[in-house]
Amino acid sequence: MTLSRLEVRGLRILRHVRMDPVPGLNLVHGLNGAGKTSLLEAIHLLSTGHSFRTRQLSPLLAPDGDAVEVVARIQSTGGGEPWPVGIRKTRDSTTARIRGENVRSLADLARLLPLQVMHPESHLLVSGGPGYRRAFLDWGCFHTDPAYHDHWRRYRHLLSQRNAALRDRSSASLLSAWDTALGEAGCALDLARARHLKVLLPYLDSLKQALPETSGLVLEYRRGWSPDISLAEALAQSVQRDRSAGFTQVGPHRAELQCRLDGRPVAQVASRGQQKSVVLLLKMAQSLWLRDTQGLPPVVLVDDLPAELDARHRGWLMECLQGLGAQVFVTAIESDQVPLSGWDSWQMFHVEHGTLRVGD
Repeated sequence: MTLSRLEVRGLRILRHVRMDPVPGLNLVHGLNGAGKTSLLEAIHLLSTGHSFRTRQLSPLLAPDGDAVEVVARIQSTGGGEPWPVGIRKTRDSTTARIRGENVRSLADLARLLPLQVMHPESHLLVSGGPGYRRAFLDWGCFHTDPAYHDHWRRYRHLLSQRNAALRDRSSASLLSAWDTALGEAGCALDLARARHLKVLLPYLDSLKQALPETSGLVLEYRRGWSPDISLAEALAQSVQRDRSAGFTQVGPHRAELQCRLDGRPVAQVASRGQQKSVVLLLKMAQSLWLRDTQGLPPVVLVDDLPAELDARHRGWLMECLQGLGAQVFVTAIESDQVPLSGWDSWQMFHVEHGTLRVGD
């Protein structure tokens, strides 16, 4: 899928902006504070219901604004007429529509418009807490298994119920019932995550050849409880510790994707540049995997490319994105900082004081 039209209203400095992106590279340039990143935030909001910079609505609202609205037309890779999608968020409600019909869940938008995002805080994927890496695995599982989102929601609901029971000092028999249900839902998440990592590894091995600084990278999945017992058994064994803590301490919500470089954690031994290289590998591996398994690449957003990568890595990434065949949105202060050669289609957009125009 690609965006053939995008309109943004009331998002930060973007009062009302419309653009007609091309299927290939869309380069958005302008000074800091002009609204470049806000445009990428709008695309992310359309797909996921939130910005990649914040999950709060208030920072996104234009001064004196009370709503953010993003509407677009989605073009299928198979051709045909594009169809409308949109999302409107106020402080009190969120409304999303596809083909003129209200969607049942924001997950429907995410399935329709899968995104990969690279931005100044992307290094947190390897330097931040385990939640960032769980989310990375969950993204792939979500786009592989139609049932994964339901498993994930059920697990989160059951986990919340068990934690409440722990805090209420509920009986052992009630906790045992939660353990059985939570164990079933948790095992579904664990199996999907382990499968996804397994299929990603060949892509990573292939990509590492072009980035020697990542040659020693090894990924290892730790599921969040002992590998020798079932989750239900682990929950039963941990119940006293959980009662004392007031929350559940084992399960896939405690899983970790360990990233090691030459045997040591990336976050501890890698420079910021090496961390960015590892993030590029992970993001590109998932993008290539999605294209090969689902028949379409994600839309790729790259914020402030020249500030994040040196010339060699910029060139490598842009070549990878060309080969991916994705629709790409890249921001930069200066247009000549982004290599354009090799793209079948590309377009420049200039942003200034929240207004957008085509051209250099």
